[in-house]
Amino acid sequence: MSVDFDLFQGAARSSDADVSLPFRLVLGSRSPRRRSLLTSAGYRFAVLPADDAVEEREPLDGLSPSELVDRLAFVKARDVVRRLRPLVETPSSPALPASPVFPNSPNPLKSPNSPNPSESSETAALRQEIDAIFGPSNAPFVVISCDSIAVCDGEILGKPADRADAERMLRLLSGAEHEVRTGLCLWTTPGDRVLRRVEISRLWMAPLSEERLAAYLESGLWEGKAGAFGYQDGNDWLRLTYGSESNIVGLPLAALADSLRTLAAELAPSQPR
Repeated sequence: MSVDFDLFQGAARSSDADVSLPFRLVLGSRSPRRRSLLTSAGYRFAVLPADDAVEEREPLDGLSPSELVDRLAFVKARDVVRRLRPLVETPSSPALPASPVFPNSPNPLKSPNSPNPSESSETAALRQEIDAIFGPSNAPFVVISCDSIAVCDGEILGKPADRADAERMLRLLSGAEHEVRTGLCLWTTPGDRVLRRVEISRLWMAPLSEERLAAYLESGLWEGKAGAFGYQDGNDWLRLTYGSESNIVGLPLAALADSLRTLAAELAPSQPR
């Protein structure tokens, strides 16, 4: 049975960065830009996006920009872990810690359901796809989930709803410095070890002429991008003033590598060689 789980194998291009990792990576995002970053960094991974509805169900009112991306990255990872649970033997899980970034933020995780002893056709299809990428393995999964926003003059700029919204955002950003904040969440299953962090980069956007603004809007390159622009598009009217370029694209690679090293150090002694 073929099930559209949108799984994707990242071809290792640099130095097979995943060889020494004692786990299997799963990117919980549909973003082709995040896939490209992981692939270029040399990781092998599967893609299993979170359900779009998880963001709609999450109470987000009153959150600061950093709290917002931290929470959304967390709930996306939680949803992917829920879908992976039938593939692993899940021990009874203690309550997970609150966000180390925002320790007063409530932890919305509910206790996982007991796995169904009879594997569903969807679970069987998912297992087959995962095995095709990593080969037969009992290594734990590490889910990688992110959420990014732009912030200018205190206003949170997510993905534009339409062209008019994109134009409004670009006019706000034109000639100004702004921030891109990305929440990064790594979640192991089994084990439920959760690492959460927020990365910040700053950009300056040159003043946009009416002609340049109209041309960019007409290109459609603003679609699906926080702040209505893509740094990776090579626009000469954007200049990085602080932080990493990969964070602006949506996946802070240095922060990811640091978090993976932390998890590898914790998991490696318990994994068979």
